[in-house]
Amino acid sequence: MPANTNSVDSPYTSAAKTDLQGLELAEHNFGPLLRPTRATKSPWTNYSINRLQTNQKYRTVVSVPRKGSEDDSGDDSEEDEYDKYSDDAWLFNSIKACVSQIEDEMDIEHGTLQKCITILCNETVLDDEEPRSTDHIVRIYSPTAPMYIDVHFKYYCRSRRSEVEWQYTLGYKIQRRPSATASNALAIKNELNMGGPEDVYAYNGWQTLGWGCYEDSYKNYGERGRRVEFGRVELHGEGVMDVHEVLFGELEKPAETDSAAMLAYHRSLVRGIRLLLAAVGISYDVACTDDESDDRPYELMLEGLSDKWVARGIRNACGLRLARDAEEERKGALERQEAKI
Repeated sequence: MPANTNSVDSPYTSAAKTDLQGLELAEHNFGPLLRPTRATKSPWTNYSINRLQTNQKYRTVVSVPRKGSEDDSGDDSEEDEYDKYSDDAWLFNSIKACVSQIEDEMDIEHGTLQKCITILCNETVLDDEEPRSTDHIVRIYSPTAPMYIDVHFKYYCRSRRSEVEWQYTLGYKIQRRPSATASNALAIKNELNMGGPEDVYAYNGWQTLGWGCYEDSYKNYGERGRRVEFGRVELHGEGVMDVHEVLFGELEKPAETDSAAMLAYHRSLVRGIRLLLAAVGISYDVACTDDESDDRPYELMLEGLSDKWVARGIRNACGLRLARDAEEERKGALERQEAKI
């Protein structure tokens, strides 16, 4: 991915122009932040320098005019650098659409979350208008705390005359203590394991969110080929809470007897995971009540059969199990078993 070529002050110059440090420096460059935590000066200063340098080196989804700068319009200047129909533009446009949906749900100003996202690596190949393959790393700088989360998504899906090739991996890494230096996308990518889908995030602090694939054997080929699906959501409760804490702050669990508060609590946890997906261009509406539906992404296939196990896995990791989940899980297991026969 080409470097960010906007004509802006260097990160060093920007920080040097003021005597601000800590949270004040972050607010000056990236504000308004979203309910920021009162950490000591050093973490917020390091966060600000890291974000400034990284944003100058790579692509941001929305430009962040600094307070007091001449250009305070908030226009998406990065967008002009993409051919609207190019392969690179697909990720950029998908992130904006997916994240703006979450901003609407939270009833916050458009751009509040979008401006926190930097595309570190984007290798996308489209088949018509849908991705045949993509391998990208995206960073979400917390709008709340001096931390960030890197999210990696690698995907391949291609239909041929006698077979369907499909697999993906999705993982994340939380950085609670950013260094005061620009990030290196190649170094981050080298942290990932080159093994099978379930092993990509085995080292270096990465966490697996989920993965899926069709069985790679002779049974998946030819006119009578069977699509034998493998996959799993590997989230757990502690990881869900960590993601929410980094992105939106700590969340206190209400009394079980307060059904309205419990629903809001679970929605908040689910939204944190959905933001990880949205940051890599995946829109997946995960139901939090039995009256709602699980709405899959339109352009990307995260499940290989009809069972919506990704949504159910996210929901369950957030401590929420709907009345229909057990039956849908049973039907999904039966569907996968029948595909092997």
